[in-house]
Amino acid sequence: MAAHGMNTTPDTPGGGWTLRARVREALRERILRGEWQTHERLPSENQLIEEQGVSRITVRQALADLVADGLIVRVHGKGSFVAPAPVRQELSRLQGLSEALGGQGREVLTRVLSLGQASLPARAAKALGLPAGTPCVELQTLRFSDGQPLSLNSTWIEPTLGASLDKDTLAQTDLLTVYESTLNLRVIRAVVDIGAALANARQRRLLALEAPAAVLVVERTVFSTGERPVHFEASTYRPDAFSYRLELAR
Repeated sequence: MAAHGMNTTPDTPGGGWTLRARVREALRERILRGEWQTHERLPSENQLIEEQGVSRITVRQALADLVADGLIVRVHGKGSFVAPAPVRQELSRLQGLSEALGGQGREVLTRVLSLGQASLPARAAKALGLPAGTPCVELQTLRFSDGQPLSLNSTWIEPTLGASLDKDTLAQTDLLTVYESTLNLRVIRAVVDIGAALANARQRRLLALEAPAAVLVVERTVFSTGERPVHFEASTYRPDAFSYRLELAR
């Protein structure tokens, strides 16, 4: 997500503000000083046109800039709303999402979309060191932070572990916690790959995104004692709502 206040340089070669920039920065200032609170609706396009004395296209361009900066979100048919502060998870230690965000005072809810027998797709099979098509347990979840869609997750679990899982438990508890508290399995590390992609129709629908939409793609292979791979997960995050933080030492 772009830092608040990033687009503050003049938009014209002569050093003056364009109308688009003037409207954008006026709205940014009002948001940052707290005139509108998180999730609060901004004035409508018609109200902003009258208030700012500019055209509809100028208002829409200014709002698009604020969406790109992560300050607001636009909901089709409802308007523009102040975006919540993005969820940030540290990469300094291995944690489940609820475990990581609970310490930040964020509420995480999990909707279990499906849990059942499946065959390992090629990418998951490679990560788990098993042949493609090997029977496994597939878990699909949609996670929310502070009531807003955050991530769509697919997890392929090593067959002997997945058989003992149930939907009710997984709706309440991180999978890593279930391994350790219920299955007496010690999780020791994970390999994480982070990239970007364009959301498909299902991802846009479940994450409440408009087309076209870029998403953050996080793939994680989790290992237990003895370097045993136990699951491979592929998560798609709203980029305006989530970020990872990694501290590096030299």
